Amino acid sequence: MIDVLIIGIATGAISLLLTKSAVFNFLHDWLEKHIPFLGKMLNCPWCTSHWVALFFVIIYRPRLLNVFAPVDYLVSIFVLVFIGSVVARTIYSAYQPLMGE
Repeated sequence: MIDVLIIGIATGAISLLLTKSAVFNFLHDWLEKHIPFLGKMLNCPWCTSHWVALFFVIIYRPRLLNVFAPVDYLVSIFVLVFIGSVVARTIYSAYQPLMGE
């Protein structure tokens, strides 16, 4: 369970970094120009967190319920997305006043 919490925190931090950080503006601009669907998705922390969580589930294979593996992995993805969204919102709220938004 601690592993899922840690991976969930990483999911939120990575999703926020990919979507809101100025470091990746070049990638956002390029994707919006060449692949508009991915460009829009990369601007959404919620959308991006699903893909980041999927990546972590494929790599680490966390099992929360110990039932039929595909169901267990799907539940793990949604738990990671939930934890990640709480983390991302907390970080974003903390730094939003500093960014002037």
